[in-house]
Amino acid sequence: MGASELEERLWEQMVHACEDDDVVFAIEACHALVENVRDIVILVKPDGRIALANAAAERAYGYPRAELHQMSVLDLRAPHTIDAAPLQLETALDTGILFETEHLREDGTVFPVEVSSRGVTIVGQRYALSVIRDISGRRRREQELRSALDDLETANRLSQGLLRIVSGAVGRTDPVALMTETLTALRDVLEATGALLYVLEGERWVIAMQAGYPEEAVSGFSMGCDEGFAAEVAQAGDVVSVDGVKTSAAHRSAHDDLGVRSMLGVPLYLEGELYGVLECTWSEPHMISEAERIASRVAADRVMAAVASARHLRGARRSRDTEAALAEATASLANSHVLDEMMPEMLGVMARGLGCDGAVFGSYSNDRFEVRHGLGVDSGAVLDVPNHGARISASASAPNVAPVVTVGDGARDASLLYEAWGWREAIITPVSVRGEWVGALLFGRSNAGVGFDAQDKDAVRRLARVLSRVYANANDFAAEHRIAETLQEALLRLEASVPGVAYGHRYRSSTVAARVGGDFYDLFCAAGGCVGVLVGDVSGKGLAASVLTVLVKQTLRAFAHESASPAEIMERTNSVLVASSHIRDFVSVLLVVLDPESGRARYCRAGHPPALVVRRDGTVDVTGCGSPVIGALEEVTFLEDALAVEAGDLLVLYTDGVTEARNAAGEFFGEERLMRLAAALAGLGPDDAAQRIEDAVVGFSGDVLSDDVAIFVLSRG
Repeated sequence: MGASELEERLWEQMVHACEDDDVVFAIEACHALVENVRDIVILVKPDGRIALANAAAERAYGYPRAELHQMSVLDLRAPHTIDAAPLQLETALDTGILFETEHLREDGTVFPVEVSSRGVTIVGQRYALSVIRDISGRRRREQELRSALDDLETANRLSQGLLRIVSGAVGRTDPVALMTETLTALRDVLEATGALLYVLEGERWVIAMQAGYPEEAVSGFSMGCDEGFAAEVAQAGDVVSVDGVKTSAAHRSAHDDLGVRSMLGVPLYLEGELYGVLECTWSEPHMISEAERIASRVAADRVMAAVASARHLRGARRSRDTEAALAEATASLANSHVLDEMMPEMLGVMARGLGCDGAVFGSYSNDRFEVRHGLGVDSGAVLDVPNHGARISASASAPNVAPVVTVGDGARDASLLYEAWGWREAIITPVSVRGEWVGALLFGRSNAGVGFDAQDKDAVRRLARVLSRVYANANDFAAEHRIAETLQEALLRLEASVPGVAYGHRYRSSTVAARVGGDFYDLFCAAGGCVGVLVGDVSGKGLAASVLTVLVKQTLRAFAHESASPAEIMERTNSVLVASSHIRDFVSVLLVVLDPESGRARYCRAGHPPALVVRRDGTVDVTGCGSPVIGALEEVTFLEDALAVEAGDLLVLYTDGVTEARNAAGEFFGEERLMRLAAALAGLGPDDAAQRIEDAVVGFSGDVLSDDVAIFVLSRG
């Protein structure tokens, strides 16, 4: 019951009690009414003196009842709130008032309260009847929510910053420009004062690059290889942070000169050897969050992969628009429908198991329960549940031990459930996610008498744990999916036109929830006036796959500006991937380098489905010459072969989502069906051909794909 509702009920009962002409008897009657009320209830005279206080007031303030009756209500107010008290009391006596303030316990501690107060007349004397609720828990939950939102905002900011770091590093051929961009981006992402790159030169640490400090402040600075914070980070081999530099062993006079108060360092490794230390500094105390530590670690790994790439790509042109595309991170939550689809089925299964004919999942706030998913109950229905939150709080010492409450026929809550939903008995348990209650499960029966035993309670509690994991996974996925989906869109964006060729392409995400694909394709100008076209598939999913795709695409592009040999391009790209010790995924790629003038082309097929060449007469040639995937093994030989694309021919590239699409009977679309379809493409333009293939796959699978589908069709012209 809310404070205002309790006050209303007390008001009605006190009006009756105060009809007696005896003041003492009337106050004693009031005392009897409020003595066992859970919330604090006090009766205050117009001059502020307390005429009556219940047992809850004794417990809350720490004063004996007799002493409370000798005190003024001002004695219970926190000092900074006293000035407002007279006007609040006057308003309470005149019209009634509901407000929040802070009260003072006998031991001097302050706690927040919600006060509902209104005037009542007892034998001609006006009093203020105040119902007071300790809202410490609510304030704490609000603070935790604000903290969670801050963490989410920080995570989004760090994720977007990570994309900036990756996009700024990939494809750069000038190490100085690369490191300048990287340091600036990392400093901005972590909102640091400055960023420094220490490298080992002989037996000394030398600042090779910096961002955020005047050049003269750090120019020429160096120290022994076993000295300072850089040495500490190198020895740890992982992220190290110091939030109080002055009192740490890493403190140096240079820190005082630069005004450094907090530091974070990340070791940088290249091909397994220590390359340097990336250090961020703050001029104010800064508690380094776990999210910042993770972001800096991932950033360092990607930066060093880019450094390895830069060593091979010196002299190649910088990618033109990837940086801008990768900086976009504005996609909305993409998997909210998954939970909506799961809930009715979960509720129905459990309701049948419990012998219940009704079930709901909803969220609870301010003594009101709103149904989010219902079985036999409309979604959006609202139920007033007095004191339910207090009982949950009292019965659960921690959210990871979910209390289970049963409500039998005849109980007060049962009458509420019966009036609202026709339930005579119910079993209820809250659902928490990482220590925070997010809602409650209720299962009910319209026929009473069966009851719920320990096995029922255990089953409901286990379901609550399942829901907890679903919600946690959904929240985690939503944060990653916003970033990865934007990356996916950017990765599939192509030039409006490329001289000498016409093309069409299609991409279709799988309908399996909570997965962001690693399929990609690209078209670009290559060395010697040739055109490069590639289709690939990263073994992983989600953000990691998207970031790896960025690295693969841009590395292939850069090497293609130096060499017209697909095998050489693939071999050098493989070396870049293997050089990064933290990359665990591999990539299948089909790369074709085509001379648009002559139609001569060479290709390398690294673990990828073969390309098809659809001739003008309807015959179909299949490319061979297979090589291993890239990114998995260091010592690999890649092979290449030649093909000819004549005027009017179609070059068809695709990912395995095409041939592995299944229909309702479990049959694969398969290579034979694809070959028959390809033969029917003769005479079509590239875009129409790509659309024809997509329509065939989607129609065959009933638009239920188990893997992503990427299709790229090219012709000369």
